[in-house]
Amino acid sequence: MDKHPSPKDKVYDEIYDVLGDGDQTITIEDTSKLLYLDQVLKETLRLFPVIPLILRKLQGDVKIISNNIVLPKGSTCYLSPLATHRDSDSYPNPTSFDPENFSPENIAKRHKYSFIGFSGGPRGCIGSKYAMLSMKVLVATFLRNYSVHTDCKFNDIKLKLDLLLRSSNGYPVTIRTRDRRPVYKFKLEYI
Repeated sequence: MDKHPSPKDKVYDEIYDVLGDGDQTITIEDTSKLLYLDQVLKETLRLFPVIPLILRKLQGDVKIISNNIVLPKGSTCYLSPLATHRDSDSYPNPTSFDPENFSPENIAKRHKYSFIGFSGGPRGCIGSKYAMLSMKVLVATFLRNYSVHTDCKFNDIKLKLDLLLRSSNGYPVTIRTRDRRPVYKFKLEYI
């Protein structure tokens, strides 16, 4: 067995460990156990945020400490999740896919707004928890039954700025029915 399984394999192994090979409905308790899947989803949102630009009108003067600049009340600020999420001070390899960026230890090392996949602060997305829960259920349900394959390399992905951020080349993937892990049943007999 590979000493360093891919994130895709680790996600499937976690789903299998939590849910088994049955078709039972995924519960909220189940989703709370899918910790690595949570890391993978957040890392995906870090590298490919759905919303490319966030606009905020300042309700008061804001001092930028690092440059000693004051942004006046009433100014409109443009925040770029894509730029924020690729900051090398927050993410050591900012253009590499690494779900460990969202391990509890690594999250604790960063500023709380270094990840703004759902915006942040008082104007953050009120549906962020629902969105994460929905994505976990969708991905876990899908990956229990199918596997996803591509020849596309990470550096081949070109992004297109639109209302939403998306791939300009589409999504060249192949989906295959998954052969579920065999269930071994043993019958013990005493001699």
